[in-house]
Amino acid sequence: MTSAATPRRGWWSGGLPGVVVALIALALWAACFRFPAVWDALGVGEATHPFLDLHGLLAANDVARAGANPYQPNLLDVYHRPLVYTEWWLALGALGLTRADTLWLGWSLIGATLLAAMAIVRPQGRREGLAFLLWLVSPAMLLTVNRANNDLVIFLVMTAGLAALRRGGYLARGLAVAVFAVAAVLKYYPLAGLIVLLEASRRREIWAGLAIYALVLALAWPALAPGLASAAKYRPQSEWLYAFGAPVLFRDFGIRSAPGWIALTAAVNAAALWSALRLASAEAVTAASREREREFMIGAALIVGCFFLGASYVYKLVFCEWMMPWVWREERGTPEGLWRRSTGWLLFGFLWLEGAMALVMNGLSGAHFRRFAEGLLVPTLVVSQLLQWLLMACLLRFLFAYALRRRGELWPTSA
Repeated sequence: MTSAATPRRGWWSGGLPGVVVALIALALWAACFRFPAVWDALGVGEATHPFLDLHGLLAANDVARAGANPYQPNLLDVYHRPLVYTEWWLALGALGLTRADTLWLGWSLIGATLLAAMAIVRPQGRREGLAFLLWLVSPAMLLTVNRANNDLVIFLVMTAGLAALRRGGYLARGLAVAVFAVAAVLKYYPLAGLIVLLEASRRREIWAGLAIYALVLALAWPALAPGLASAAKYRPQSEWLYAFGAPVLFRDFGIRSAPGWIALTAAVNAAALWSALRLASAEAVTAASREREREFMIGAALIVGCFFLGASYVYKLVFCEWMMPWVWREERGTPEGLWRRSTGWLLFGFLWLEGAMALVMNGLSGAHFRRFAEGLLVPTLVVSQLLQWLLMACLLRFLFAYALRRRGELWPTSA
């Protein structure tokens, strides 16, 4: 974190400019599509079905255009997946988009995501540029690129909301709340973005923000209801490599009962709150980098929300892009700086672990080495799940501390 007296450096300062990072990442993404064996080696799969999730969304539009029910299993989708989101997504068909548009639309989507990420993050110097590049080409992000999940649309919508917040002022903050509400209509979990209301300058602004949010949700309810019913009926059962979410714990090992991970959820939340309370009472938190802190907290809220809401895949970590500047530019030599650096290392360990081990396991040949590779799978999953939970504990600690501090600022106790 940069001190308040430090001038803000531009995109090009330091050694590795952001444009170079973007071009390298884009070239490596294109190389993966040019050589599909990379997807197989990483365990990402779907080498023959690029932009699989985008294709499924367009297939739902094709079915709806033909007069069938897109909320039923869809024979036009590779895995017969039904639509589980709001009817707003069917507007793609009204625009004339079909499955035939998957490739160019997929490239447009990941290209726009890359540009938005660079505009928000603006890595400063060689160290940040290289760290950002390692994030963009991590196996977890390559899964995001490979599937072109509609989480990328949510990322773009909410990035527009963050841009409005950067402008400041009541109107800009109100617009940001409305944009975040639209994102919640599109895919439910962005409801966690309500944490943005803590950025209000006064209490009545919070009530105004809640009213805006509620109005958007109320207007969207007729389109939301079918998607919510479908999502409840066709809940994903993600597991094995690249699965992400609290329910994944024990599921990989054949234990599907919920009490285990629910009890651990309660314990992790309690420990994070206890740590945050100690921080709030013992140490004042600087407001020097309010903008970066705000974006970190919004990204952390979405990731934590996704984790505890249910099982999905690691493409949810696309929202980590908003978190990086606050982690990088910490106050060195302070306990909080150590927490941030530790969180950053946990994140990178999680991003790379499963993909790196998949390369090792898929690169071994011969009966003896294959048995060894198969033996690596369970330890990899165990370590990966531990990293997930440790990362969630750190993010929860930051979120609780932030909420406690903002509560004290908005509702100060009388002397």
